[in-house]
Amino acid sequence: MKTYCFLIAFLLMVHTFSLVKCFAENDDSGGNDFQHCVCVPYFQCKEDYSGLIEEGVDVMDGIDVRSRILEIRAGTNQEVCGDLDVCCQIECGKRINIISEVMVNRISLDEEEEDDDDYDVFGFRILGDRVTEFAEFPWMLGILEGKTYRCGASLIHPQVAITAAHCVSGKGPFTIRAGEWNWETNTEPLPHQDKRARKIIPHPHYHAPSLRNDIALIVLESPFTLTRNVGLACLPFRGVQIDERRCIATGWGKNSYRKGSYQSTLKKVQLPIVPNRKCLKSLQDARLGPHFALHRSFLCAGGEKDKDTCKGDGGSPLVCPVAGRPGKYQQVGVVSWGLTCGLHDTPGVYVNVAMFVDWIDFTMFVLGLDSRVYKV
Repeated sequence: MKTYCFLIAFLLMVHTFSLVKCFAENDDSGGNDFQHCVCVPYFQCKEDYSGLIEEGVDVMDGIDVRSRILEIRAGTNQEVCGDLDVCCQIECGKRINIISEVMVNRISLDEEEEDDDDYDVFGFRILGDRVTEFAEFPWMLGILEGKTYRCGASLIHPQVAITAAHCVSGKGPFTIRAGEWNWETNTEPLPHQDKRARKIIPHPHYHAPSLRNDIALIVLESPFTLTRNVGLACLPFRGVQIDERRCIATGWGKNSYRKGSYQSTLKKVQLPIVPNRKCLKSLQDARLGPHFALHRSFLCAGGEKDKDTCKGDGGSPLVCPVAGRPGKYQQVGVVSWGLTCGLHDTPGVYVNVAMFVDWIDFTMFVLGLDSRVYKV
């Protein structure tokens, strides 16, 4: 096992003055897409990149800068600006005050060069995991695109699954696998079942750049047969008390970002729910800055060293024990995004399922399906 040692990183806010230089039409460094712009930190540019937000202006308060970070990760500004900068449209020749984030003394002592891949926000793995028992979490599903594993999901009705919208947005066709435990063996006590997805229903207010309302329903061509290893998750229900200290995330995600491999056997990790106010402060301190706003469609869990969800398990469920009912769980979250993996006081971010139960109920009614099956 490799050991990684890092010196403590200090975040400094450095103010510099810069004269805006406009890219020419034939300038290879920018091209037409980024004419008349300058690289500034994401939180200093308007959400549509149309202009600079001057330091201290009230309009910054409450802006969800996650959208800009996601677009940077997808490469929108990667060719022009740095990792956390965006190319902001600014009047040529204007003298501006740029706030620069400088990470000092972030030094890897490993024999291989360490990069910032820990900050990738798409997909997750189970960190600090334990192997599950066969059929321990019968609602756990795998989403396949062709023969490739894409994401996790959970079964809430024999013919309906829920997952993260970003897992099934603009892709497909999908096959949904239920009852799987170990992907490398066919000698399990009961076989898995595969069903093709007939329809994908993302939440109508899903916003891909920021991952707000990152939830979708998957309607299957035909229902799964419920067995010992294929069962239904229960969704939040008014008046039902849960133990928020002992929630569990499950998944088959990678054991490290990019260089790792997907886990053949389903893993689990116990995580506490983190209040949103505390989570917001942690995320702001960790990477996102004081103007980041955590949207109400999210909840947070984890924040304990070496125990986390990370790359490879987007869409997987987070469940919590129902108080006074041993062995009964309620799904409270769907793995959505995160900044780092397994660091102290940096929780992972999940879809807040309770916020979407009314939408799920209504959609099930429109589909002519019984919503009582996922009530605790």
